[in-house]
Amino acid sequence: MELSNMTLLSASLSAIVIGGPLLGMMLFSFLTSSALLIVCSPLFLLFSPLLLGVAFVFVATLAAFAIAAAMGLIGLSMLGWVAKETRVTKFGDSGYRMRGKEMDYCIHKLSATTT
Repeated sequence: MELSNMTLLSASLSAIVIGGPLLGMMLFSFLTSSALLIVCSPLFLLFSPLLLGVAFVFVATLAAFAIAAAMGLIGLSMLGWVAKETRVTKFGDSGYRMRGKEMDYCIHKLSATTT
């Protein structure tokens, strides 16, 4: 398939019309961020002890939240385990999970002594 000169010209012009402003905005964004970095670098050096302290507090806070979330998850799983064990031993749901013969013997002896 042969492309005509008019098709190539219109495709090139539309690419320039669409890509030109995008390239210009990217260049402007790069230049402004570079200028801000150059201007603010002395301020970063001046306030680095304060920023370092803030970073330590921030990391400690994140670690504390992670530990609290883990402890909450462990607590919820323990509550589920206690509820499951209570349901199995109180209501005699022997098909709920497999037990060894020794465990069944102990439960039978306990129920015989309490009744």
